[in-house]
Amino acid sequence: MKKLLYAMRHCETLFNVQHKSQGWCDSPITPRGIEQCRRAGQELARRGIEFDHFYSSTSERCCDTMELVCEAAFGEVKPYVRKKGLRECGFGIFEAKDDFCEPGFGPTMERVRGAIMHAGGGETSEQVNARMDGTLGEIMADPDTTNVLVTSSGGSLRHFYMLHAGDQPNAQVFANSNCMCYVYEWEDGVFTLAEVFVPDIADLDCGGMDGSGVPNRFYIDPEDLA
Repeated sequence: MKKLLYAMRHCETLFNVQHKSQGWCDSPITPRGIEQCRRAGQELARRGIEFDHFYSSTSERCCDTMELVCEAAFGEVKPYVRKKGLRECGFGIFEAKDDFCEPGFGPTMERVRGAIMHAGGGETSEQVNARMDGTLGEIMADPDTTNVLVTSSGGSLRHFYMLHAGDQPNAQVFANSNCMCYVYEWEDGVFTLAEVFVPDIADLDCGGMDGSGVPNRFYIDPEDLA
């Protein structure tokens, strides 16, 4: 039986604006983030997807995103389950540090980046892959599940993407916009990426950027790797 997984990144947070690393630590969402959620919910409503289950990372920013998106999409907060397995990557000593202190990332950098994070008390890429794949696999294997909405974080969702869609350069994925959503089809234990979309939020100067338009992470453009 084919099922659908909508996996959405959280909306903009204070640390996104302040250009700080945000793994297992947390920070509040911004007014602009609230508007991002409203538009993301409107996009889900437009698509007319009937979700039967809802899951969020235990991070407050992801829970807030789930609740606000549901209010905009369905007119109410749907009951949802919080799972630690959906948390962002653990960054160890890089938590809450300025982004320029953190290792760069890109399609060919994740394993190296994970090793550096692990040396500082964080998680390896393999550890992130294992818990994300295990958690989402268990969710989708539930016989009572058909269509699922998940809210998580950019790094963990990017790891899951690369695990199931390969490590081909994808500028949209590595730009990592707030409220960006991955759509996967699941059947017989296999995830297949169907789509990646970002709600119409371009006029908000969002996508992990502050009002100056400066990216909140050192970003390796996939086109530079060709």
